[in-house]
Amino acid sequence: MGRAGALLAFHSILELIVVRHARAGLLAPVIVFLALTARVAGTDSGIAARYPGDKNIASDPAVIFADDFESYTSPSDISNKWDNVYHLQNIRIATEAGNFFAGSKALEFSLPISANEVANSLSKHLSPGRNTVFLRAYTKFDPEYSVNGSNHNGLRLSANYPGPGVMPPADGTGFFLFLLQNNIEGNLRPGEADPGYSHIYAYWPRQRSAFGDHWYPDGIVKPYASDIGNQGEWLAFPSQYPDFNPMPNFLPERNRWYCYELMVRANTPGQSNGEVKYWIDGTLISDFPNLNIRSIDTLKIDEGHIGLHAQHSERVNKKWYDNVVIATQYIGPMASGSPIPSPTPTAPAQLQNISSRLLIQTDNNVGIAGFVIGGSEAKKLLIRGLGPTLTQFNVTGVMPNPTLKLYDGSGSLITTNDDWKSTQEAAITATQLAPPNDVEAAVLATLQPGAYTVIQADASGATGVGLLEVYDLNPLASSRLLNLSTRGLVQTGARALIAGCSVAADSNDVIARALGPSLRALGVDNALADPVVTLYDSNANVIAANDNWKDSQQSAVESTGLQPPDDLDAVILARLARGNYTAIVTGKNGSVGIGLVEVYAVP
Repeated sequence: MGRAGALLAFHSILELIVVRHARAGLLAPVIVFLALTARVAGTDSGIAARYPGDKNIASDPAVIFADDFESYTSPSDISNKWDNVYHLQNIRIATEAGNFFAGSKALEFSLPISANEVANSLSKHLSPGRNTVFLRAYTKFDPEYSVNGSNHNGLRLSANYPGPGVMPPADGTGFFLFLLQNNIEGNLRPGEADPGYSHIYAYWPRQRSAFGDHWYPDGIVKPYASDIGNQGEWLAFPSQYPDFNPMPNFLPERNRWYCYELMVRANTPGQSNGEVKYWIDGTLISDFPNLNIRSIDTLKIDEGHIGLHAQHSERVNKKWYDNVVIATQYIGPMASGSPIPSPTPTAPAQLQNISSRLLIQTDNNVGIAGFVIGGSEAKKLLIRGLGPTLTQFNVTGVMPNPTLKLYDGSGSLITTNDDWKSTQEAAITATQLAPPNDVEAAVLATLQPGAYTVIQADASGATGVGLLEVYDLNPLASSRLLNLSTRGLVQTGARALIAGCSVAADSNDVIARALGPSLRALGVDNALADPVVTLYDSNANVIAANDNWKDSQQSAVESTGLQPPDDLDAVILARLARGNYTAIVTGKNGSVGIGLVEVYAVP
């Protein structure tokens, strides 16, 4: 696909993936949404597993350098191990409990209050240079850490880096740099808060601006490009990056230690087999394969770096580093030792983004979705109705011109929209979640706690597959999205009834229900006779499936008070980690009819 064709790709920061997953001969479409704070990959075993507490880890043949900061009595000692120490006056050896991860000491960087650029850093020259390097460190932000504007911090690996503001030669002969950092780049992305999503700050031959690009796990790149928008090359030109898989963005908590690890693998000159990836607490968070970052073999990774920088700092901001290791193989988290973890707040069950895909018809078979806001505070939401965009994901028979109507719990109409640019264009664009197609619909609304209904139909009465989405634009508010329910015609194959959600807390009890027979009592004549619900994770793996709800988990479901009225309805109760999930409703033995899919966050 050329760059002109890529203009059809999303300007939104949440990308839709249609995955076909075979189960018992059925190709079931699984809609996977990129959650705002999810972690989805498994843990690898690395060098650290062989050295409990990192004791003697420096002796491993694959380790280039290691520093636990235990040998220092003052910051002036740091230059005994590191090649460059920048702004020593803002560096301290921390010894108070909670501000070191293991042992009894850690490194503290401080940004004083300043209207001018401030920074601290340590760098280690790697000689000889390497083609593949891993850099691991334990890091922690202070409890109120907040920087407005440019804020480079974290772990950096580079080759022949000349300094900021220089564009690498496009032919791959100059330099490259990859920094694993947290910062808020430009406008907040939905769900983002201090210290900002983790991402890669990159200098490479195809970068967009003189001051580097920001690569997010979900494939989005900042700054905006005139031809492909905020899509990364991997989203705009998937044939060139066949191994790239979008992953959910990750937002760390402040005042908590995390194990960050960055890997950079330089490509073989003439081939696109370079790779940049990173892990947090041993979980793969982001992976950028199929990269071409150099054209000459002499351009090798020659420096490892940790730092804290800001264009200006309105408060004294601090970040701690401990147990730094640089190696040629995956290192992984510390096997044991004496970590002092910071307290981790617990969060209630929360649905962060909810969505449903279905065949939308006319009259009583339009797309109907309900959701509930719980709590005492108003919540700002963006509601989208998509149709034409789905063709990019091989969905056929899409709704050509979606419209939306939003009702409150009393049935009163709140607002409507046909083409999203016809109203609220500037406000919706500012969310970075504007629908990709101008004929699609969107409503931006701040709603009080209560129940709401959204109806999606076609402006001209046409039928087709549509996607209804509800995005939480202030997930840190005390109010929460509690449930999603969608009624629609359940057919077979690609026209099953599908609900997707992102769960926002580390441990969530969630119920997925599929109702059919119960709808008859509500006057639905062609209700689905025997629904089946299947719950998938973001990798299209089946978590659980249920036909008749009393067949399993009957007592547990009844204890929630969410048991369905009819024994033939289906329910799954699952404890889910932070991430993205999809519930698919089908009819047993290929039956069709009107069904209702519901997803509840169990208090």
